[in-house]
Amino acid sequence: MATHPYKPSDHSEEKPRYTGVSDLDDILDQTISVASGIGAGVLASISGALEQVGEAIGAARQKDENLPFPKWKRRMDRQLQKKNQDDAVALAVVGWTLASCFGIAAIVMWALSAAGPQALNVTQEEFMVFPILMACFTPLTVGFGIMGGMGIKKYRYINRLRRYLRVARDWVSDVVTLAGDSAFSREQVQRDLQQAIARGELPDAVLEQDGKLYLDITRCAPERTAPQAAAETAPQQEETVLDDAGLLQRDGAAFLDYLARSTGKLGENADEELETMRKNCAAILGFVHNHPEQLPRVRRFREYYLPTTRKLLDTAQGLGNTETENAREIRRDITGILHTLNQAYAKLYDTLLQDISLDVSTEIGTLETMLRQDGLTHDFETDFKNA
Repeated sequence: MATHPYKPSDHSEEKPRYTGVSDLDDILDQTISVASGIGAGVLASISGALEQVGEAIGAARQKDENLPFPKWKRRMDRQLQKKNQDDAVALAVVGWTLASCFGIAAIVMWALSAAGPQALNVTQEEFMVFPILMACFTPLTVGFGIMGGMGIKKYRYINRLRRYLRVARDWVSDVVTLAGDSAFSREQVQRDLQQAIARGELPDAVLEQDGKLYLDITRCAPERTAPQAAAETAPQQEETVLDDAGLLQRDGAAFLDYLARSTGKLGENADEELETMRKNCAAILGFVHNHPEQLPRVRRFREYYLPTTRKLLDTAQGLGNTETENAREIRRDITGILHTLNQAYAKLYDTLLQDISLDVSTEIGTLETMLRQDGLTHDFETDFKNA
């Protein structure tokens, strides 16, 4: 009988049979070995990368500690722009965009609501959808509009901070100088700086009560210790209470020194008025010093007129060299009031002299009588009045 072509012969070799257990163990062992090697390599790479990052951060910090002021300003300016101003722009764009979308939708819903169900050929139940949507879209429009306004406000605020940084000339700056160079008012600059320091937007910055701004207190601590020591010792030096005469001499001397320092900062016309004011005030102070009984007459002069005049001059100097129409008008008005104040101070001095002239006339009359009684003159008018 012929052998079936597909049937194996009786003498064919039997193939070995595998359970697959040992092969699976080998595969697992190899996989674990390879994974361990890969994991060790990855961990080593991560460790090396972290070490390099740490070294880079340390070098950056070391470099930043010795960073000169112009480079520090540019770095801080970029930081304000990226972290704050870009967020403000995004806030404004998103707010105004959504406010526009919901505003258009609210207007459309309002128009459909005004048309009425008959014009739209819908039922009253279907028509009620339009007033409801209008009522929903309107507050959303207002809310996103406020959001956009806040973004614009923050953008302008950060832009002012960046401008203060650009005009700053050293680690220690004066608020009045910053206001003049940036063309903003002193109050605006001081308010912005206080807000920025409170929010941490100017790290390590300190604003003193005397108007000194320390942009990085870690770099200018030695310069700050002297004003602090003076401020701490000042109350101890002024423990003795000054009387009215002492207060007038102290405040008057400070005002005269301030007028001298203000000369040359407001133009030639203002300089003439400042020189005249300095002479008038010096005459008043000298006269009251020699006649302390006149102190009550100059109390308002010391408590109101001198500080108000100084405040006006601070405002004019805070404008800097800006030539805008408003700045010129403010300077013109302040120069004009200086002339008026000079007339008032001259009149005050003349009034004080009038009171003294009466006493002088009385004294002269008494002296004249005593001389005649003692026979010390034969012709008083010739010897004294016509001399």
